Amino acid sequence: MRKTAFVILLLTFIFGVIVCFPQRIDTDCKPNRGWCAGTYRGLTVGKSTRANMLRVLGKPLSSGFSADQDEPKYIIWHDYGKITGDLSGRLGVETDKRTDKIVSISISPDDMTKEDAIKYFGQDYKIMGYEFCEGFEDETAVPVYENPKATQLNNIEYRARGISISIDYRGRVNEIYFVAEPMGLASKDDCKKEAASK
Repeated sequence: MRKTAFVILLLTFIFGVIVCFPQRIDTDCKPNRGWCAGTYRGLTVGKSTRANMLRVLGKPLSSGFSADQDEPKYIIWHDYGKITGDLSGRLGVETDKRTDKIVSISISPDDMTKEDAIKYFGQDYKIMGYEFCEGFEDETAVPVYENPKATQLNNIEYRARGISISIDYRGRVNEIYFVAEPMGLASKDDCKKEAASK
């Protein structure tokens, strides 16, 4: 009886861990400003390939070059449309045609608040604000930089798990990103360096 109770308790604990922390941390990570590669359904950004994507998620509804990039275009957007489950919404995956690897995974939730996101992903988050860099007005893709005081763009970040969650002004989730690199530049000074390198 005691052994049975122990087994039930152990299974309950394991199930609780899986439910509370469904995205694993990349054990091979060498953090870049605290960021490690995100993983969704076993697909690790920056490591998993397009073939892995097709095996796990199946064939996308459509594929084409991502709109928010300048020439030459390398990033391909794969639209998986509506998904259901704990994170229901619209699923998209980006791959780099030069390496054939996944560079980002994103979910646009149907209906999720900031509080819902924290309840699902856990308390080990930080809130970071971002602002657009100046000097890129003619560019298709405008870089952003970290500014904790910024109100223009606000994200809930789980950097060790490679997850960034975009929050709108109403406190609702716009997008959940699984990434392998920082979401923006480290400072406004880095914007100047980025502009000089164009």
